Amino acid sequence: MSLSAENVDRRIGDETSDPLVVLRPAKHASYSATHILFEEFRRQKPSLDALNIGFSMSRAKGSRKHGRQRRLPYFACCYDVGSLAHVNVVAFYYPLIADWELMEANADRYRQRVQSALREEMIHAIQVLTVKKRYERSSKLSSRFLDAETYYDHLLGKIIAELATSKFGEKAILTAAKLYYEDWTINSIEKLKQADRKYHGRDGYLVCELIRQVTQIRFGELMSEEAKGKAWDKHRIFFVEEYGTTENLMMAMAAILRQAVPQLMDLSPTLNEALTEIEATVQMIGGITGGMLVRSRGCAQ
Repeated sequence: MSLSAENVDRRIGDETSDPLVVLRPAKHASYSATHILFEEFRRQKPSLDALNIGFSMSRAKGSRKHGRQRRLPYFACCYDVGSLAHVNVVAFYYPLIADWELMEANADRYRQRVQSALREEMIHAIQVLTVKKRYERSSKLSSRFLDAETYYDHLLGKIIAELATSKFGEKAILTAAKLYYEDWTINSIEKLKQADRKYHGRDGYLVCELIRQVTQIRFGELMSEEAKGKAWDKHRIFFVEEYGTTENLMMAMAAILRQAVPQLMDLSPTLNEALTEIEATVQMIGGITGGMLVRSRGCAQ
């Protein structure tokens, strides 16, 4: 999820500037879950600092909209409207702690869940920084587009246009959308646009999630959707057909997307270029070795 700065206070609420020092565990939260959560925050913080990406914690418990409680995300990538400046990753404490029970109090599965979700938002932040840097370095881009965010939206739309020229690419886009939005009814580009507008206020948002999913795949990581595991069966009901459980269905969908990655790169030069820049940044900060990236590419093929 990417949030512009004008929406941060309304959507996030109370934050602490240094969650690793100031924040105290929720009264009924498991100490094990809290310990793992903050351990992962500390582990990732040097990488965030190296990229000048801010990090903060929110104690928000959700807001009410149209009489219904609004579900908070696990993390959010926030930045200034238009300029894409002051990128900040916000962690939502209560939703993250709640996942401890969904992971059946299994420390390894919970740690994996937190790692995947945090990596997801780091990749979002790197996307924003990459686009901002490219825009600011090019007089041609600055004369063509109003601001960096307008250019970012243009790139997302261009990737969708390139992929949607083939049935294969369209199927991959819709698979990525079903996984991200947890909505098996998204079976057309028009329904995807409706979901993008409903949840994010603009067309093309799903592409930044597709970029993140493909990046995680190419680095040999679990996508954050895969790391949810059996939580899908406990709280989400889909028509699972012969798969038996929503977890099995989701894993099958993820496998389809994994297999599609090499061809997606061929279909969209813009996606290929974006991934090359993002992966170079991730490797620069030392989070993942180049060898692992090469191996995952070979496995995908």
